[in-house]
Amino acid sequence: SDQQEMGDEGRIPPHLTGVGAKLTEGWLKQVFDNGAKDRPYMFTRMPRFGTTNVGQLVSALATADPAALADVKIPEPEIAPRRLKSAGRQLVGASGFSCIKCHTFGGSKATGIQSINMTTMTRRLRPEWFHQYMLNPQAYRPGTRMPAAWPQGQVLLPNVLDGTPDTQIHSVWSYLSDGDKASPPTGLGSDPEELYVIDEAVIYRNFIEGAGPRAIAVGYPEKVNLAFDANNLNIALLWHNAFMDASRHWSGRGQGFQGPLGDNVLRLTANQPFAALADAETSWPTENPRDNGYRFRGYRLGKAERPTFLYEYDGIAIEDFPEAASTEQFSPLRRTLTLTRRGPSAGDKLHYRAAVGDTIEPAEDGWFTINGTWKTRIEGAKAVVRHGSGKAELLVPIEVANQPVMFTQIYAW
Repeated sequence: SDQQEMGDEGRIPPHLTGVGAKLTEGWLKQVFDNGAKDRPYMFTRMPRFGTTNVGQLVSALATADPAALADVKIPEPEIAPRRLKSAGRQLVGASGFSCIKCHTFGGSKATGIQSINMTTMTRRLRPEWFHQYMLNPQAYRPGTRMPAAWPQGQVLLPNVLDGTPDTQIHSVWSYLSDGDKASPPTGLGSDPEELYVIDEAVIYRNFIEGAGPRAIAVGYPEKVNLAFDANNLNIALLWHNAFMDASRHWSGRGQGFQGPLGDNVLRLTANQPFAALADAETSWPTENPRDNGYRFRGYRLGKAERPTFLYEYDGIAIEDFPEAASTEQFSPLRRTLTLTRRGPSAGDKLHYRAAVGDTIEPAEDGWFTINGTWKTRIEGAKAVVRHGSGKAELLVPIEVANQPVMFTQIYAW
């Protein structure tokens, strides 16, 4: 290596002690077959020996070394997978331990030394070895420049998840398990034109990935964000933490779609939110909502610039007011819907579709679990699960008479 900062790690390849406990059998076989170029800071490369010549080493190393980690138990915290990955992304990025200062990430270079690619780690390493190494890097590679993020079991970022080393390390592993598909951590690449949300809601209208060309993104001070699809008249995306990066749309010609800057992204099913169903067997409409009589009437700003979305359907005026349900980390979103009859309509056959999924299961306290990954609850009305065409739908029958009807949906993800 020509990086003097690397010290002995830039001069000497990693030692073989315990390599069978460190690397997966699949990765060992790949290295023997194809060689390796995993450390961009080193000029030397692992030769391509071929398993015909050294293949017996794969099983031999895998048998000899893992006994050292036989007693290591990987925790399985009862935390939603998206939240685990969100926390892992935070820890890896600039607001956490800034691992990206030294490690490359996918095709992006680190800002400092170019250490081993983070997106290959869960393919290369055994989870037990990764867990123990993160707790004490010097014990597994004496002299390494890798810092101890949890020195002697201490937690430097106690507000992340439950504040324990085991759970935090597991969250990093969970995040990196997405490999090249993992959302880039904050601080990687060029500086974003981040839209910060401080005391009032921030609205960003543009082409947003997953919410269409007429998207209206709203960021709330509680670090809850949404994107409203003005074509489908429905909430398309929910996410937590950072709001939006405006650099794509505020530079050059501003073309293309931009996704959320934050994480823990929940993609909701498109299509119109309300429909008049003739009977329980009638399928939910899939046509363009405008062709079905929907009209978007904009939005009204209230306290702290929080918007209420306004639209009409079948003689009924609808006010759609989303807001954060609490100030806690990963706060749910509360969505209050108010329906007022303006003229002749099929109000007695009206239904609201609260969720669609492969599975929808009733849970405690009126909650429903969708696909085993997120929950929702209806307050002020009764929800029923309907099955058909291989999908489950959570429907809310509504009768709109002469008085306005109000009910609330809560999303927890």
